[in-house]
Amino acid sequence: MDDISFETALRSRVDLMLEACTRCGKCVEVCPSVRPAGIIDASPKDIISGVLDILRTGQGHETSRTWAASCMLSGECIKACDYGVNPRFLLAMARVTMAKAENELPHLRRQGVEKFHDLSRDVTVLSRLQLDGEVLKRLGQKSASVSRPDEAPDFVFYTGCNVLKTPHIALLALDIMDALGVTYRVMGGPTHCCGIMQLRAGDVEMSGRMGSSTMDKLSHTKSGQVIPWCPSCYVQFTETTLPTIERQRGSRPFEMTPS
Repeated sequence: MDDISFETALRSRVDLMLEACTRCGKCVEVCPSVRPAGIIDASPKDIISGVLDILRTGQGHETSRTWAASCMLSGECIKACDYGVNPRFLLAMARVTMAKAENELPHLRRQGVEKFHDLSRDVTVLSRLQLDGEVLKRLGQKSASVSRPDEAPDFVFYTGCNVLKTPHIALLALDIMDALGVTYRVMGGPTHCCGIMQLRAGDVEMSGRMGSSTMDKLSHTKSGQVIPWCPSCYVQFTETTLPTIERQRGSRPFEMTPS
């Protein structure tokens, strides 16, 4: 099944949800982003219908474009749907579709690279201002910690990138795991990118490559479990990368349980 591309597998998932969506508007009704986005007076049915139009044609109501751009990842829309549709995922794909409709791939790719480099620089500078080499190694940021250990740990603790701006949070989590006596491997930072910066820029192919590469590195555990700290990384993996890779390969290498 690997002969289909990541983008093709991703599109097939979108198509299935488009068929399942009844345009009832319940996802819009419960969304906490609607009021601050200034679209509270618009019809929920019209808003979700416009999102589906964006996904099919690249064009949709302005209120639907505003809603897609205003998503704060609350997940309330997922709980409201009675038909197994993930509106949060559809909004992410609508943002990708809008980006692709407005710019050619070379521009999208440059934007993704620039955003990734900006984040990488910020994380590197801030973490090294606060931490010495040994602590950085403990947080999975040194080359020695990137190589695969001889024995698989119980699970992987995946920090993402932004936690390194506030490293005391990750260090506290490690202290708790040490007290519990479990074995773990820490992975995170720009060398283990989830691909979200590329996806936000609209470069689906590169997002898939980076997410798949990191996914393969995360998969070596005894339990088949990865515990992520970063909520945006969690959403990216569980709603975009892992289900799409499963559609490509027929299985997923691990499950994620948020910390």
